[in-house]
Amino acid sequence: MKKIILIVFVLATLVACNSKPSLQEYLVKKENSAEFISASVPTNILFQNLENLSSEEKSSLQKIDKINLLALTKKKGEPILEEEREELRSILNQPDYQSLLNFSSGDREARLLFVGSEEKIDEMIFFGYDSELGLLLLRMRGNDVNANGIYQITQSAQNLDMTSMSGSFGKLIGELGQ
Repeated sequence: MKKIILIVFVLATLVACNSKPSLQEYLVKKENSAEFISASVPTNILFQNLENLSSEEKSSLQKIDKINLLALTKKKGEPILEEEREELRSILNQPDYQSLLNFSSGDREARLLFVGSEEKIDEMIFFGYDSELGLLLLRMRGNDVNANGIYQITQSAQNLDMTSMSGSFGKLIGELGQ
């Protein structure tokens, strides 16, 4: 009996050591790093001014639970920029992440991915890299979001008054623009 328990323990340890890191683990690991700019924003704080939107657009936005942002600017982390880019590429190339859009041109790249199915998207991920600016990772977690809902969200973004963002998230957006 002890041998069976020992074998199960060793196998479990080997499997755990060989598992690839997840995006969640990456975000948690980097959110307190001095090199990175990070924010986690519940959408009820971000989307407060929905009166200009149609009921369909409001419904789509309200399905988003949280948005995570992680950025590394060239001036804050030039020596580690390429290392972080490769680590994120490795994570986002895992089979769980399905590609919607890929763009690559010289020293720039952008990827839009999702986790789940087109009928039930659990996460939307945007990864952007520019050798002169740095990298940006956005993760949007939702509840019963679908491809049509994503389209509605992108259309409604044009009608939102983003000047109402205040506090640390507004400051964060300002830092990214510098």
